[in-house]
Amino acid sequence: MSLTKVVLLCYLVSCFYIEWANADTTHTVRGVIIARDGAVIPQFDITVKHVSQEPELHSRKRFKNGEFTIGGLAKGRYQLQISAPLYVPTRLDFDFNSAARPTEYTIVILHRYRNESQFTPDAAYTVSAKNLQEKIPAKAKDAYTKAVELHREGRLQDALIEYGKALQAYPNFVPALGDLSAILMLFNQPESALTFLRRAHEIDGRNVIVNLNIGIALTAQNDYSGAMKFFKNVLDKYPRLALAHYHIARVQYLQKKYEDAERSVRYAIENDPHLVQASVLMINISLKQNKYDQAREALSHVRQAMDNKIISKFIDEQLSTLGL
Repeated sequence: MSLTKVVLLCYLVSCFYIEWANADTTHTVRGVIIARDGAVIPQFDITVKHVSQEPELHSRKRFKNGEFTIGGLAKGRYQLQISAPLYVPTRLDFDFNSAARPTEYTIVILHRYRNESQFTPDAAYTVSAKNLQEKIPAKAKDAYTKAVELHREGRLQDALIEYGKALQAYPNFVPALGDLSAILMLFNQPESALTFLRRAHEIDGRNVIVNLNIGIALTAQNDYSGAMKFFKNVLDKYPRLALAHYHIARVQYLQKKYEDAERSVRYAIENDPHLVQASVLMINISLKQNKYDQAREALSHVRQAMDNKIISKFIDEQLSTLGL
């Protein structure tokens, strides 16, 4: 055998070995799921989807006490869809085509069905003077009050019925339109939610909650340019609203515009240091840019803010794995 053939054979063998080794490499995702107040989510489901051109079965796993581990993920792109009772669903995207760490760590903050507490006091469901002058029928008010109580108790199907009664009695009832859409977001139906949110926007285009929730729904549909339009509309009225800066940063992160996302999330943290989801997003942005010192600072801030043993243990393990 000639030297050229020997070299070529060795090259082909090495290529085969590399491909075999890469194919054999699997990845693990570990995480902790918490609420805004730092409490772990007691029970939640994760649907694992392998993003590919070929149709595949999706696996659905149930977890308890805030922590999850999903292993055996081969090369490729994955989407983890996380859902829990009374919390807005969210998703995580992973790309294992590149040289990623064998284990990915993530902290996920789920949000309740109503989010007025995150806004400035005068921002919640503000309406125009014209709408304030309109008389809301007592029947609509009673149905709405009952719907809100059912909503808070987690009786979402019953709440939908009462919101429907309120809107039947008064179709321009902006809070009812907004709360009904929030339930539809819980049911992972952003298109249906947008139908009611857009009607609310036609009635009161400057409403902060309506604009933000439209942006959130559009983000869920991957309409990032449309979402950014609504988030920026909010900032035009409330330029220091941390939640709007956070959602802009999240869209930029999803678009892999990490430098822009870092600037936006810094605005969010500066305007509201207690907005923990902004610090969590800063962790992810920092890791994507290999800014490990910055990631450590954000991790430490989350650990201090949450003051939870499960979260502290998880963060300590993450820091150790990253060599920080």
